[in-house]
Amino acid sequence: MPTCRNCGETCETDVLTRHIGEGRLVVHCPDCHAPLGSYRLGTQPVDTIRNTE
Repeated sequence: MPTCRNCGETCETDVLTRHIGEGRLVVHCPDCHAPLGSYRLGTQPVDTIRNTE
């Protein structure tokens, strides 16, 4: 559960406000609308975990 740095509210992920624009997903606090994070859309996830044998 993310905590907003602006208002201190801890929210469930399903109630966060989401906006898509210019190839990015921006997530906002539902109470004060402060941005919580920004994510690029359409890029492959980077997996840095390697199997060791």
